[in-house]
Amino acid sequence: MADVILFFSSNADTMIATKALKDSGVVAKMIPKPAGVNSASNLCLTVDGGVEEAAVAALKKANVAIGGVVK
Repeated sequence: MADVILFFSSNADTMIATKALKDSGVVAKMIPKPAGVNSASNLCLTVDGGVEEAAVAALKKANVAIGGVVK
């Protein structure tokens, strides 16, 4: 499946999300924010599209707000 980009309101939230996903067993890669993404953060996370639901659930459980999703 194609990768999904998750973006957050700050770089700190992106780093917290990275740890939350790692702790839940979801593989995520931190990448620079793509030009088309409107976010104050310079960093985003990319996950495989097949684990998008698991990633969103893990972030919700960890109380990390997602700024948006780009597919």
